[in-house]
Amino acid sequence: MTPKYYIIILLMAILVYSNSNVFGQNNKWKLKKSEDGIEVYTREDKVTGNVEFKASIEIETTIEALIKVFKDIDAYTVWMEDTKKASILKKINNKEQYIYIEVDTPWPLQNRDMPLLQKFIKIDDGIKIITIGKPNYIPHKRGITRIEKVIGSWRLIQLPNNKIKIIYQFMADPGLNIPNWVINLFIVDGPYKTLTNLKSIVEL
Repeated sequence: MTPKYYIIILLMAILVYSNSNVFGQNNKWKLKKSEDGIEVYTREDKVTGNVEFKASIEIETTIEALIKVFKDIDAYTVWMEDTKKASILKKINNKEQYIYIEVDTPWPLQNRDMPLLQKFIKIDDGIKIITIGKPNYIPHKRGITRIEKVIGSWRLIQLPNNKIKIIYQFMADPGLNIPNWVINLFIVDGPYKTLTNLKSIVEL
């Protein structure tokens, strides 16, 4: 291999490293709220412009109690902030199902909805619940904007002394013309209130 090619390969390696380093810096989590044992972080996807949040809390409860709550889809309106409607569309088995959620959005914006594939997966330290948007699973509804891209998860991690660490992570494309103050409601206040509500119904 000639010195010319060595130089080209070296330059390509430097370019790849620099780009990946910049991407990592631009996508670091930023703490937006820390209160009552709940931390909420956000970061922006520089490619799509969508904002992702990650919220966490430690609760004295059991994984079994939490799974029972997560499988009671109709009751999501009780504790999942801004959820107007929630229902099961199709149950595939005990670990996988299609669900529907309508999100209550401040006037004059249209409510948002999302058909989701929900999966319960056993991991080394607990359970992971994955939600993936399936926008074409059911017909669009008049007067409601379909959220086209959704990816989210809940990690339920077993800790000592009957405590469970919950990590709630979510990113979606909410559609056009969403003011920043509304987005902030959903990516900071929303997960904070959701975890507060969840704690109130499952804590021992």
